[in-house]
Amino acid sequence: MWNDLLFSLNTVLPLLLIMLAGFIARRLKILDDVGIRQANSAVFNIFLPLLLCLNVMDTKLGQALAWPALGYGMGAVIVSFIIMFKAAPRLCVQPESRGVLIQGVARSNYAIFGIPLIQMMYPQADTSVSALMVVAVVPLFNVLSTVALLRFNGKNEGAWAMVREVLTNPLIIGTLTGLALWLLQWQFPPLLDKPLRALGSVATPLALFLLGASLDLHRLRAQGRLLWLGVGGRLIAVPLVFLTLAAVLQFRDVQLATLIAVFASPTAVSSYPMAQQLGGDADFAASQVALTTAFSGITVFVWVFVFKALGCLR
Repeated sequence: MWNDLLFSLNTVLPLLLIMLAGFIARRLKILDDVGIRQANSAVFNIFLPLLLCLNVMDTKLGQALAWPALGYGMGAVIVSFIIMFKAAPRLCVQPESRGVLIQGVARSNYAIFGIPLIQMMYPQADTSVSALMVVAVVPLFNVLSTVALLRFNGKNEGAWAMVREVLTNPLIIGTLTGLALWLLQWQFPPLLDKPLRALGSVATPLALFLLGASLDLHRLRAQGRLLWLGVGGRLIAVPLVFLTLAAVLQFRDVQLATLIAVFASPTAVSSYPMAQQLGGDADFAASQVALTTAFSGITVFVWVFVFKALGCLR
């Protein structure tokens, strides 16, 4: 178990240090609000879509596809969003906070946080199910989060306008492009592949750096109860419900580890730039990402420990 604890620390601590660097840069006035907003626009429109596209393209088709695990992951993600769509109007007074709360609780950082978690837990096993889960859940995360933010951003957009916004969302375009290229088994030529991967690798550290730069401790305290509801929902309530059910349904070992990565990972880093771009409460989104990332080192360790103790993980 100490190895699991060290893994959690080694996974989460670098993320926190990158956010700390951004926080310090803002306090030293190296960045201002305009610079942060412009950089976030680049992350949302260029770097994150490219990263998602490459992640999906890199998925390897295993010899035995775990369709039940993939189907369960997709179904549980949809159910979690439906529950939050019902709950958010009752929990949030401000409409612009509702979409942020929905995606903060229902959308995990699976592609960036989850896959390394599985590879560390099962370094020698066939983990193709974990890569295929990217294709299964990342498009759902992006589409449903976009709908949530547009539904409550106060612009009263019609159904067709909302569909247009979903289809033109850069994160969705990147994911669907990667899916199409993956199905065609097409790869970029080496001349393009190397610079594209270099650009894609910018997404996570830059998003985390800007997240840290955007944090305002006064606003963090002001958000109070709603923020802690979001953190508890993401790290405790969602994994408690869906991982318990997964264990009852006899998902084990790599498949269960993949579901742990989907449902126990912190809120997706891309939630912050997406909220900023689509009219959500960006301060609330930044705080949710930061706190769920900070506490996930503890909660992920606890979930892994519990399921190992129950004999569900070997």
